[in-house]
Amino acid sequence: MIPRMMAMGLTAAALAMAAPSMHAWQSGNTMKASTENWAEQLLAYPYPGPPEGAGPMRALVRQDHEKLQKNRSILGTPLRIGSRTFAHGLGTHANSLIRVTSPVPLAALGGWIGVDANERTAGGAGSVVFVIRSATRELFRSRVIRGGQEATALDVSLGSARALDLIVEDAGDGQTCDHADWADVTLHLSDGTELRLADIGEGVADLSGRYPFSFTVGGKSADELLPAWHAGRETRPSGTDKVTTVDTWSDPASGLRVQLEAVRFKDFPAVEWLLTFENRGSADTPLIEDVMPLDVTLKGVVPGAEVCRLYRTHGGTPDPQQFEMSVMDLGGVKSADLGSNSGRSSEQDFPFFKIELGSVSYIVAVGWSGTWRSHVSAVGGAAHVAAGQSATRFVLRPGERVRTPRMLVLRSPGDTLEANASFRRLIYKHYAARRSGKPILPLLFSNTCFTRGGGWLNECNAENQISLINAYAPLGLEAVITDAGWFEGGWPDGAGNWTPRKDAYPDGMGPVAAAAAKRGMTYGLWFEPERVMAGTQLHREHPEWCLASGPGNQSVYLANFALPEVRTHFFQIVKGFKDLPGFRVYRQDFNMHPGPFWTYNDAPDRVGITEMKYVEGLYAYWDSLAEAWPDGIREECASGGHRIDLETVKRFHIHQKTDYWFDNEVDQASIWSLSQYLPNSAFVAPISRLDEYTFRSVFPTSLCIGWIADDAEFPARRARQMLSRYLALRHLLVGSYYPLTGYSRSTRDWMAMQFHRPDLDAGLIIVYRRKDSPYRSLEVSLRGVRPGTTYEIRSETSGTVTRVAGASLRKQMIISLPEPHMTDILVYGKAKP
Repeated sequence: MIPRMMAMGLTAAALAMAAPSMHAWQSGNTMKASTENWAEQLLAYPYPGPPEGAGPMRALVRQDHEKLQKNRSILGTPLRIGSRTFAHGLGTHANSLIRVTSPVPLAALGGWIGVDANERTAGGAGSVVFVIRSATRELFRSRVIRGGQEATALDVSLGSARALDLIVEDAGDGQTCDHADWADVTLHLSDGTELRLADIGEGVADLSGRYPFSFTVGGKSADELLPAWHAGRETRPSGTDKVTTVDTWSDPASGLRVQLEAVRFKDFPAVEWLLTFENRGSADTPLIEDVMPLDVTLKGVVPGAEVCRLYRTHGGTPDPQQFEMSVMDLGGVKSADLGSNSGRSSEQDFPFFKIELGSVSYIVAVGWSGTWRSHVSAVGGAAHVAAGQSATRFVLRPGERVRTPRMLVLRSPGDTLEANASFRRLIYKHYAARRSGKPILPLLFSNTCFTRGGGWLNECNAENQISLINAYAPLGLEAVITDAGWFEGGWPDGAGNWTPRKDAYPDGMGPVAAAAAKRGMTYGLWFEPERVMAGTQLHREHPEWCLASGPGNQSVYLANFALPEVRTHFFQIVKGFKDLPGFRVYRQDFNMHPGPFWTYNDAPDRVGITEMKYVEGLYAYWDSLAEAWPDGIREECASGGHRIDLETVKRFHIHQKTDYWFDNEVDQASIWSLSQYLPNSAFVAPISRLDEYTFRSVFPTSLCIGWIADDAEFPARRARQMLSRYLALRHLLVGSYYPLTGYSRSTRDWMAMQFHRPDLDAGLIIVYRRKDSPYRSLEVSLRGVRPGTTYEIRSETSGTVTRVAGASLRKQMIISLPEPHMTDILVYGKAKP
C-alpha cells in the first residue's frame, strides 16, 4: 500500500488544498502585472476613507451560557442592576466576548455595568469582572462585581481604536448566576457621532485605514492627523532591482515628523517598510500611542468571497514543539494573536507567517529583535493584519528619533506553496547576511561543545581545542567555535568577564586561532555581551551600563546597548580577538529575558522607549561588526532559536535552531517548517552521531559537527565521505522549497522535502521512512520541474540513476524504502542528451 499525502496527518489537508491551480488571468505577464499593481496600490496612500454611512458593528465571539439579549437580560426581563432599571443595553453571561469593529476611530465609551438583578441573582449570587481591550492593549478592568451591587459607571478613553473586545469573565469562583449587563453603553466616535452599543448592526466592519500603519498622537489617529500635516515624497532607484519611496509628514504645531521608507522590489512581488518618529520641535511631543507599523487589510481576488486561512509557526522552544506549523481558518469572527512578550523575537511565535485568501497568499515578516505582536482577523473574505512592538505609549524629547519594527509583505497569486518558494528566494537574494559581499551556502563547521553532547563548556582548554581542530581539518570543515566557558569565571557565572581563563588558555586564544589558520579553517568564540552577572568585571567597573529589572541588588543585569559607550566597549573586546590570525567567527548567545528590564526602566510616559533604543543600539553594534570584518562569520543564538527574525537574518549568517538536540524526528519536522520561510543556510542543527539516518535528518541546514573526531577509533574515512556529499550538494538548499508530505513528528509517518534551484533546473528530495511506518513506498508530486524536460535522478543510498520526464514527476513519483528507519536523498537535474 502506498501512503498518499492525504494520509499523512496534521497538515495533509493544507497540502491538498495547495495543489497547483492557475486561472487564465494569472498566467504570464498578467500575473506579473497584478503583483506590480498591488505593490503600487499599497504605496498609493492615503487610501479612500470608509464608505458613506459605514459605522460600527458588533459580533458575539463567545458566550458560554444562554443567549445574548438586546435591551433585555439573558432571562428576558428588563435590564436591572441594583436598584436601577435601564431601557437599553446588552444582557450576557460569563464568560463572554462581544467584538466591536468600526471604520471610524472610536474615541470613548460610556455607560454602566453590573450583575443583572433577577430571581436567580437575588441574595447576592453572581460575580464577574468586566474587561475592555483594544487590538493593542487592555483599556479597562473592573473590580469583582457581585449580585445585588449598584451599577458601576463606565467612562473609558478608547484612543482611536477601531476594534474593541467587551469581555465578561467569571471571578474565579465558577460561572453560576454570572448574569452580566452592558447597560446604556454608548460609543463616542472620533467624528463626534454617538451610538448606543445595542443599536449598532451585527457583523464585522471593514477596518481598512487610510495608511498601511496606524498610531495615535494626542488621542487622535493617524488617519485623522496626517492629511492635515505637511507631506512630502521622494522616490529613487536602489540599485537595479529596487525602488525606494520615502514619505514624510510633519506636524507644524509640535514639530513631530513621521517618516515611512518603503522599498518595492522589481524582481519579487514584495514591499518592505520602516516607520520612524522624530521630534524636531523644542518641547516634548504629545503622547504617541499604539504604534502599529503594519495595519492593513489584505484582499483576495474576489473581495468578500475568500476563506481566510492563517499559517503560523511555533517559536524555537527547547522541546519537540519547536517551529511546529499549524493552520487556522479565520472564518466569521475568528481571529488570532501572535507575538513574543519575553523580549526575544521567536520565543513564542515565529515572526514569519502566511495568510491564504483563496487563490492569493500573503507572507508577512516582522523585523524586530524584541517584543512584538500581531493580530490577524477575517473581515468579509479579506484579512485584517496589524503588527508592531508589543507596547508603545511615549513622548519624544526634542531632537529624539526612534524607529519601529521593519515590515515585509509578499503577495503571491496561484499555488500557495509557490508563495513560500518565492519568499525564500527573496530572503536569500535581498536579506540574508553576506560574506565578503557574496551570498553564503550552508556552512560546515563545529561548535566543540557538541562533541560532549552540548555540555562540554568549562572543560575546554587550548590543548583539547587544538586537538579537535587538527582532527576536523581533514574532514573538510570550514570553521571551529569554542563555546561558553573560555572566560574567567566560566559558564554560566562568568558572563561579564571577557578575558580567557588562565588555567585553560595560559597564552590566550592566539594559539588556538593560529592552529585553525594553519589547517585552513577559521576560528571563533562564543560571546554573550548582553547578560552581565553581578560581580563580574563589567558590573564592577561600569554599573551605570547595567539595567536592572527591579529595585535593589540582583544576580543578573542587562548591558544597555542603547548607550554608544557600551557598543564601543564590546566592539573593542571583539576586535582584540579578531586581530588574531585565523579568528573570524563571532557567535552571540542571549540566555535571559530582556522584557522585564526594558519595562522597569520605562517612565509612565515613555513606555516602549527603553526597548526601542536598546534594539536599535544592538543593530548598530552588529552592523559595526559586519562593516569591520566583512569576511567574518556571525552566528546568532538566544538559548537556541529564540531570536530569529527579519533583522537578525540580515545581520547573522547562521542561527542555532534550538537548544533541543539530537532527536531525528523533531529535527526533520522543525526543518520542514523553517524551510518554508528561510533558506537552509540560515539555520543550524548539531549532529553528534555518525549513522546515515541521523546525518540526513539534519542534512538541510548549516551543519554543526559534534563528532569526537580526535578519538583514536573515530571512523574518519566514513566521515569524510559523508561530508564530501554534503559539500557537493549544499548549493541545492538555497532555492525554492516544497514540502512533499505534511508536518508530523510521529514515528509512524513518512516525511519528504523537495529543494529546487529554478536557475539550475536541478534539486534534491530528502525522504524519511520512520521506524514505525508500515508503508514501503510514498507517492509524491514534484514541483518546479519542467514538463517538457527529461531529468536524471540519482539515489544517494543505492547510486542508481533513472531518467524520468518532468511531466511524469509533476503527476506522480513513487519512492520506495524497503525497511523502516531508512532515508534517501534523490538528486535530480536535466538529463544529458
